[in-house]
Amino acid sequence: MSASNYYQTKPDGYVRFERHGKSMEGEFFSYESFGDDIDPKWGYIRPFNRVIRQQLIDNLQARHGIDLQTFTSQGDLITCDAFVTHKDLQAAHQIVIESFDFIDESELTTERELISNCRADLLRRQYIVGVQLKQPKGSLDNLNAEFLKWVTPSYEPLRYERKWFTKHREGLLRFAMLVVVTVLAYFHFS
Repeated sequence: MSASNYYQTKPDGYVRFERHGKSMEGEFFSYESFGDDIDPKWGYIRPFNRVIRQQLIDNLQARHGIDLQTFTSQGDLITCDAFVTHKDLQAAHQIVIESFDFIDESELTTERELISNCRADLLRRQYIVGVQLKQPKGSLDNLNAEFLKWVTPSYEPLRYERKWFTKHREGLLRFAMLVVVTVLAYFHFS
């Protein structure tokens, strides 16, 4: 492990859970790791499914009107692409997974490349924020070394910027309302 729990190089465990009737697996990070003595099932599940992790990031970015590329904080490192396991941990953009089973790493059935890309995404985020916050060189070196163990030739990082439409949705809606009001006024006064 590296110096701080925000910079964990490995999850606290692995889990299997169901989402929309489909069995899934992911990494588990215990809420206890963040300094509170709480039920060991309280925490965060980072699904191995890349599309779902991207949706979770997009939900956070849209809800708060930010791009994580610019505004990632230590608190977002593990939680930005994770489900929560208890409603008391839930932020407005997060989804609760209450029923899951801890499994051993050897029981994982997810393709190794998906697991590697999931792990590499978190390690990359941790390294970038660690550099920005001027974390100790030893911690950064540990993160980089671990990243190099997991990164695959096909690795493509998640997107940490909102899509153009999401960024400009409010302006587009205001413009559309202005057009509607203008058209209604035109027909009303003609």
